[in-house]
Amino acid sequence: MTDNDQVASLTRTIVAMREEMERMQAVRQESVQQAIADASQEIAHLKATVVAMREQMEQINFEKQEGIQQATVAANDEIAQLKATILGLREELERANFQYRSDLEETRRGARDEHTQLQEMISVLRTQLEKANGR
Repeated sequence: MTDNDQVASLTRTIVAMREEMERMQAVRQESVQQAIADASQEIAHLKATVVAMREQMEQINFEKQEGIQQATVAANDEIAQLKATILGLREELERANFQYRSDLEETRRGARDEHTQLQEMISVLRTQLEKANGR
């Protein structure tokens, strides 16, 4: 082999190696780009999942707060109704107690009056009896 043949052979080898190296770099660059694209796609998917979960969590929290608020309103309404019922019952009890005391006083007064009348009648009858018996 002549020097020219050797140089041509070396040149072809260099060119072939350069082409192979460029092809390998292109494949590597393509792999890197694919990995970046895959990672970006996964990141986007994870971000969407996080957003959806956050929205779901906020919805659950809102519903929970709404339920608490409704329960509080219902409890306050029931408390107000019970207070009104208690007030009504207390007033009714006071009226009944007043009526009982009034009736009791009237009964006592009637009993006293009747007792007095009976005492007077006894006294009158005793006097009449004594007059009839001559005493």
